[in-house]
Amino acid sequence: MNLLRLLQSLEKRPLRRLIGGAVASALSTTVVLAVVTYAAQKINDTKEEFVDVPVAALFLVSVLIYVIFESRMIARLASDIEEAIDGLRMKMIARLRHAGLWKLEHFGQSRLFGNITQSCKTISSNSAYLAQAMRSVVLIVTILLYIATVSMVSVLLLVLLMAAASFAYYRLGLTLEKSQEELADRETKLFECVSDLFDGFKEQRLCSIRSHALGDAFGGESADTMVARSEVHRQTWQQFIFGETTFNLMLGVVVFVAPIYAPTVNAELVKISAAVLFMMTPVFGLMQSFTVLRAAEAAAGRMTALESELAALAEQGSNEPSEPVPADFSEIRMNAIEFSFPAPSGEEPFTLGPMDICIQRGEVIFVTGGNGAGKSTFIKLLTGLYQPARGQLQIDGLEVSANRLSSYRALMAPVFSDFHLFSRLYGLTEIDPLSVKDLLLWMEMELVAGFSEDRFTRTNLSTGQRKRLALVAALLESKPILILDEWAADQDSHFRQKFYRELLPELRRRGLTIIAVTHDDRYFDAADRCLHLEMGQLTEQLTSGVAIR
Repeated sequence: MNLLRLLQSLEKRPLRRLIGGAVASALSTTVVLAVVTYAAQKINDTKEEFVDVPVAALFLVSVLIYVIFESRMIARLASDIEEAIDGLRMKMIARLRHAGLWKLEHFGQSRLFGNITQSCKTISSNSAYLAQAMRSVVLIVTILLYIATVSMVSVLLLVLLMAAASFAYYRLGLTLEKSQEELADRETKLFECVSDLFDGFKEQRLCSIRSHALGDAFGGESADTMVARSEVHRQTWQQFIFGETTFNLMLGVVVFVAPIYAPTVNAELVKISAAVLFMMTPVFGLMQSFTVLRAAEAAAGRMTALESELAALAEQGSNEPSEPVPADFSEIRMNAIEFSFPAPSGEEPFTLGPMDICIQRGEVIFVTGGNGAGKSTFIKLLTGLYQPARGQLQIDGLEVSANRLSSYRALMAPVFSDFHLFSRLYGLTEIDPLSVKDLLLWMEMELVAGFSEDRFTRTNLSTGQRKRLALVAALLESKPILILDEWAADQDSHFRQKFYRELLPELRRRGLTIIAVTHDDRYFDAADRCLHLEMGQLTEQLTSGVAIR
């Protein structure tokens, strides 16, 4: 069982505590049953009108013991489940942090978000039912043992009935689980229609045919979802009714069938019937627990399987201490580096390279080329985020091998074309507020966004403004290499000119090595060199645009 395996991942043996708590809770409840039936039988036999104080005290003590052990069991299990979830979640996050970019891009993010958030929530919200199921099982067993002290025939009949009912209930559960999977599939398709409506709102408003077709598709999926959900509700209630029927049959077996095989049972029918009535709570609790725990069990299975899959995404050497590379480097070289994208069978893969380039410290280099020419892939290879199929990346003659990648990447502060603006500047522990204020002024952002403690006060801005904040964050890292991928593309004409004529010269004066992907040919003279990519091939151009031979 995935939930139990998840609990067993903890070092403090929570499963043993869970079983112990369930046994103590069940035994105390059984003592309550025994005391109540004993007191009722005694009152019936003696016709006494006063309260038997010792028996009443034993009853209260048994109830108190039940409350204490039940509360502690639930609280401990909830704590253990949360600790186990946190441990697994942190393992997944650690594997993600050390994953190779290429592998992660092809893994898909939907499963990751779903498991790290939704699956954890499902397990957490349903964890108490595991304790309820455990306690219900033990309580049913102890009550059956109590009945066995009164009538062995009744126990045998009850066990046979419960075994048959359990098998039938299990089969009903499998059918319900299949219906729930079909409902989930229908809901996914319905969500896709809703997503198409919102994401393609302008397109559907401009085309009535598309709008009507989208409405018809939504209506069809909505009707199918309604039917699937109704079927799930029907089968859920069918399970519940089956459980009630089973319980009624248990009473019928005790009252009408057991006396046929053991006439002496008649004298003990009150005790046995009371015991069966006491079983009502654990029986229904067990049925409810199994229904709810299916979702938690499936979620735990998905998380465990995903954690194993994420292990395969790990980048070689990412968990090992990194060997240093010279922070005051003189040059970075790409020697005959090639990279190929996988292609369908029968098609030629897109190949970037072979590329031979030397980047001197303090240079401003522009990278140009059309869409799909390989510019972003070139940047990922240069930064070590992609590993080349052939060739070698070097810094001052040292190969940037797996055990040097982390140190090499630490030299670079990037703003990618698909950048993410962190509102909180993780990793920057000592930030000078005056430096941030000066950078915001320089980027003409002082009236738009501020900075407080370790985060920007506002990030819901235009793409161009968010890129300026991302550049502020990159400059605060004080790295020797600045990587800018299409940074100026979303700036207005005023700030674009300021970027090329003021920002870049000043950053060069400060000693930064700048590699910028750009299409702004009117500003090519702002670079020391221009590298042009076309169909995966790299050529060097003069800043005037004339190719070097």
